[in-house]
Amino acid sequence: MLDLHRLEILQRFRSLGSIAAAAAELGYSSSAVSQQLATLEREAGVALIERTARSANLTAAGRDLAEQADFILGAVEYAQNLMRERAGTISGSVEIHCIPGLAALLAPQFAQLQDDHAGLQILAREQRTNEGGVSALHDGAADLVVTDDWSQRTPAAPAGLTLSVLRREPVVLAVGEMHEAVDWQDDAPLSTASLRKIIPLYTWLSAPVGKDSRAAADDWLSRLAVEPRRRWEFEGLDVLAAVVATGAGIALLPETIARSNPDIVALELKPDLYRSIVGLTRTTSQRDPAISACLAVARAAVNAQDRALASS
Repeated sequence: MLDLHRLEILQRFRSLGSIAAAAAELGYSSSAVSQQLATLEREAGVALIERTARSANLTAAGRDLAEQADFILGAVEYAQNLMRERAGTISGSVEIHCIPGLAALLAPQFAQLQDDHAGLQILAREQRTNEGGVSALHDGAADLVVTDDWSQRTPAAPAGLTLSVLRREPVVLAVGEMHEAVDWQDDAPLSTASLRKIIPLYTWLSAPVGKDSRAAADDWLSRLAVEPRRRWEFEGLDVLAAVVATGAGIALLPETIARSNPDIVALELKPDLYRSIVGLTRTTSQRDPAISACLAVARAAVNAQDRALASS
């Protein structure tokens, strides 16, 4: 009988590419991981790892078994969560990864949920890329990933995952309260003609190349057929908002971020631009009451922020 824990170690080894990385992820020594993989080889009756003096790689049999481990461990997880759903208790360990811009909004809500349920243990981590979040879910290193989607299409779930749209919000042109571009607020929502006049006049603030918000903004500028005269690049939407507030430049920002800063004026756009805040879980784990509760709390938090700004 193949040991489930050793199959999980094999999964991590496949995903991370080395025994040392798998050991660090699992909190074991490299020698302990190597011993567990050797035991799994004896259980399987075939060589799973090809070892050299400097590296270790999966054999064809190892790749086959790692692929089957995805199905085996997924079925076990689904069965466990089905029983948890029957029990109806919010308990166990849930690891949540979220992008930095949502951490301050979500952390108090997750902390309160944990306080309300003595048997629940939440571990929250920063996740800077969507690709990293998807990998963490597939590897079992995360149970819930809260991130954003700038694709301007209905977000689609990667294979094996379930995607929930928590909120879809408009993106606005953010300008400092004392910036001269604020004079254009009487023309909002800003038309293509107005934007073609405004954007070349001022320093354009954006995320670095490679970020989803930058790709969406560049595509939007391309459709407008307009090019900023000069660009400054900063990491993080909150950092961009802080720079906009100084009057140093203008930027595209999600409405909730722009309107939460009293030193920023949010100019509505036409054509529209949106970002979606989404939650990703493994399809096999979506019936776990603890994960469902964390997802519900995240949804409530991002929508409560919108209601608070609307009433202010």
